[in-house]
Amino acid sequence: MTPTEYLKTKIFKRGKSFNETESDKISRAILTVFPSIECMTIETPSADPEVMRDIAANEDKLNPRFNSQIQNLVAYLLKRVRAKCGFVEGKLLDGPLVAEIASEFLKAVNSPDAIPCISNTWQTAVKLRCKKELENMLDEYTRDLDKKIKEVGLPMEEDLLDDGGSSKRRTLMAIHRSILLQKTKCLLKQVGHFVGGPVATADGAPTITRESLIAELENAAAIFSDMKSSVQMKGFEKSRKKVVSGGILYKYTQLNLSESRSQCEAVFAELYGVLEDKMKEMDKYTFKEFSSDLTALRQQYYKKSIGPAKWEVYQDKESFIKLQEANYKRLEGFKKEKFEALQKIAEERARNDHLYDTLGQLQVQMTKDAELNKERMIAMQKQHEEEMIRMQEEQEERLENDRKKHDDLMKAQLDSMAEIVKENKEEMKQQYDVMFKSMEAMSQQNQENLVSVTNTITALNTAIENMRKFYQ
Repeated sequence: MTPTEYLKTKIFKRGKSFNETESDKISRAILTVFPSIECMTIETPSADPEVMRDIAANEDKLNPRFNSQIQNLVAYLLKRVRAKCGFVEGKLLDGPLVAEIASEFLKAVNSPDAIPCISNTWQTAVKLRCKKELENMLDEYTRDLDKKIKEVGLPMEEDLLDDGGSSKRRTLMAIHRSILLQKTKCLLKQVGHFVGGPVATADGAPTITRESLIAELENAAAIFSDMKSSVQMKGFEKSRKKVVSGGILYKYTQLNLSESRSQCEAVFAELYGVLEDKMKEMDKYTFKEFSSDLTALRQQYYKKSIGPAKWEVYQDKESFIKLQEANYKRLEGFKKEKFEALQKIAEERARNDHLYDTLGQLQVQMTKDAELNKERMIAMQKQHEEEMIRMQEEQEERLENDRKKHDDLMKAQLDSMAEIVKENKEEMKQQYDVMFKSMEAMSQQNQENLVSVTNTITALNTAIENMRKFYQ
């Protein structure tokens, strides 16, 4: 008994019960749908349980007869089996599409408002199959895009700038195009043979083509819009021609834009921080050096910044940079004016120092002169006091001599008068009275002279004391 006969007579044999069992129904359905059923026997792949747990990983350990029998089975199937054709000539069917056609046809049969039509069923089945494969491709596109972006890392260049493709970095659009191309090929491989040309409905109107299917995949992945605005940067100018405005890619472009903005902000802050440190030393840092460093900042920013936000961020900072440049230029003028003012102050200070030195020298000289004058005044006062003492002694000596002379003279005169009185007492008495009055007058005159000399000495002493106080 052949394996086929065994299958039909033993396995699919109806039971002895009068009523048909579930097993009998399944057997009858298989034999009815597949009347040309055949059966082949194949040995066990391996007796080892470890090999049986993962046959694919242990192909070299499989039973050689099992491998040979599998190859014979495949060759037999390829020789006997013929692909099913669809409603449109030349369009081959596969299992899922046959199931879709059967499902749609049965819906039409069971619907009181529908008339079963093979052409409409074929069209609907193709649409559903294309929709399903399109959804699968979009899911795979999203998964592969997300994986690739995580491998490369954000931010990255979008490759939407008209730079002739000169960027050496891996761009978001390059990744998108690569994955989309793979998914487009895979989609056409799955359903392209169903939509090789226009698919007509019953009235001849075209519905699905390869081009429309590809366009639907591309639009679901990314929608592009024209962008006329331009971004400019001193020394660089780039113009965006298109921008992603929808589709799966839009989420990643927005995320890339956000990461790019953060990265560009950090780059600018780092570069400007170096410039700001230099600006703190304004006395040494000139405006020419500042302008040169600004140019270097722009160049370094262009090299280090990544992604679509580089121009937007720089434009936001450009007004600030121009303001800082103008302020620093004004500060340069203020610094020049300050230098000139400081120079004038230094010159004035030098003149004042010279005047202070001269005044100090004059003060020292005046002090020396005052000391010298003081010494001179003390010497003059001492000399004057000595002179006054000497004059007073001489005056007293002179007055003493005059007094002695006067006394001697008076004695002589008295003696003479006594003799004369003796001779002429009356006449002598008169002369004596005259002489006595004359002597009193002379004594009064000498007394007045002594008072005058004493007053003169007192006035000189007062003048000397005033001069001493003045020089002190």
